[in-house]
Amino acid sequence: MIEKLEQTLVKVESIIAALSLFLLLALSIFQIITRDFFNFGYPEIEIINRNLLVICGAMGAVLATSKLRHITVDALRPVLSNRQVALLRCPLILFSASICFIMCYYASIFVMNEWKYAPANERWILPFNLIYPFGFALLGLHFLLNCSHKTK
Repeated sequence: MIEKLEQTLVKVESIIAALSLFLLLALSIFQIITRDFFNFGYPEIEIINRNLLVICGAMGAVLATSKLRHITVDALRPVLSNRQVALLRCPLILFSASICFIMCYYASIFVMNEWKYAPANERWILPFNLIYPFGFALLGLHFLLNCSHKTK
């Protein structure tokens, strides 16, 4: 059941990443064409592209974590035995997951404050900010799933 959940998450995250990248490219090409051939552009497209880039990056980090291809700091690995590394693996993953969930909490506060204090004319872009808490939550969830895989 856990594997099915993880496979479904990876599919959804892959679709979000691919759609975000496609939309980013399409809007960028549209913006280039309108600027070069019609001498005008839409400033809103620049804002949307900036947020789509964040979504692509967040989904890339989540997908890398799900496949154990994320950036790691292995400063102690050369001085520890394989047994010690195996013993520390799950606690370190749990620590990483807890940091991600803490970041999710503070990102949620950030999103709520943005909604509360944003001027009315800038609120249309605020749904893009939801990637911050969702991205950190997904990272934490994938860390937990990675820990459960190896402890079976």
